Amino acid sequence: MFNVKLLCVAGLALSSFILAPASADFINPIVPPWRGSPDSDFYGWESFTSPFSGPNLTNYAGTEANAALFNFGPGAFITSTGNLYGASNPLSISIYAGLTAQVNEVILNVSTIGTIINTNSVRLDISDNNGNTISINPGFMELRSDTAAPGGQGQIQTRAFRWMLQGLPFPATRFELGFNSQTNNISLDAVSVDIRYVPMPGVFAILAVSGIVGIRPRRRAR
Repeated sequence: MFNVKLLCVAGLALSSFILAPASADFINPIVPPWRGSPDSDFYGWESFTSPFSGPNLTNYAGTEANAALFNFGPGAFITSTGNLYGASNPLSISIYAGLTAQVNEVILNVSTIGTIINTNSVRLDISDNNGNTISINPGFMELRSDTAAPGGQGQIQTRAFRWMLQGLPFPATRFELGFNSQTNNISLDAVSVDIRYVPMPGVFAILAVSGIVGIRPRRRAR
């Protein structure tokens, strides 16, 4: 026989956990100075629409399109505030997007409430159109903010991860960023991805290298 009183208390605690941290968002994320520059892409999510195996499209202020975030951890749902909540199982997040040039730097910010993400699961996979893939662990990770969630329901955290790439063995065309939570009872609040490309040489730089710039027409002798 169910303990109705215990069940009501548990339901109240769960609803408080889901609703209370709606305004957490990012706290002290890494915002690179090159965000918004011509040689960069910025993708962000501050609310979610698909709890399992469906695409969540970018919707953060100032974000670009053409990237999608998926959760492949079953038992999740979308809260009334738009968070992605792993109720009965850990979250398993994958972010997909294309690449337009050689990648130089990648920054990932993740805001969560409740249990924390598994930092050992964070990965960056870069691929080309010929089946080549390289998987890279972050070279830098930092806990940017950490406070107790209301009602003793874990932590409110913002974590940042950075990859610095010094050339790839193939011309990359797409990437996948992935991470998992340690357990269930986690609410994914916001995610951002910044990508900086190796700057393409300008027209005058190309002409100078080719020896065209600097050649002046000769004056006719009078």
